[in-house]
Amino acid sequence: MAGADWGFLLDENIGREVAHHLSRCGYHVELVIDVLEPGVSDHSEILPYAREHDLVVVTKDCSDFSALPPSEHEGLILVANHAHAPVDLAVAIETLVDAYPSQGAFRDRVEFIDDWVVN
Repeated sequence: MAGADWGFLLDENIGREVAHHLSRCGYHVELVIDVLEPGVSDHSEILPYAREHDLVVVTKDCSDFSALPPSEHEGLILVANHAHAPVDLAVAIETLVDAYPSQGAFRDRVEFIDDWVVN
């Protein structure tokens, strides 16, 4: 199962419903609100945690994350359109995963999930 090879850290602005959907599909998913203190710094806490645990960060904070150099992350999935339904985001993440041979191939990449959402 491809999902077991991928791990995600969902930022505070990504709903728990997305996490539940991805978990049911076999992905390893952690939520910032469950593993770090509320309101933690993106750069000094979220990114180091994601790197340490080999997790791709999923966030709606495009302005905070989009300009990061690749050496600072394991991969980023950015959500520009905040109106996407949680299930649509989860399905789009699954589609993105299918487009890469492994999480390692996604390392240091940045993808806007909006390009992967099917309406």
